[in-house]
Amino acid sequence: MSMQFWGVEVKSKVPSKVELEFGNVIHLSQATLSDVKKDNEPVVLRVKVDGKDHVLGILSQSTPQLSFDLVFDSEFEISHNFKNGSVHFLGYQTEMPMRYPC
Repeated sequence: MSMQFWGVEVKSKVPSKVELEFGNVIHLSQATLSDVKKDNEPVVLRVKVDGKDHVLGILSQSTPQLSFDLVFDSEFEISHNFKNGSVHFLGYQTEMPMRYPC
């Protein structure tokens, strides 16, 4: 089973739709602010899956990065409310594990 680096820069006010290659999953492992300024406003990270919106976490000047352990097996959309820059989402893409009958 091979793994490839996966990452996307999500710019301000521009949600990013993520489509997976057939038979693959994306493991989301980290998000980080592109540029930490003297802005103390919290940056809310969101993901939309199957039409449902979920909060992933909150970044700030004092906490500019966040770790995850999330696996997506269908398309999803990620966004944030950071007005002064981008958020980088990182992880890896791999083949979907085979499921064996019990």
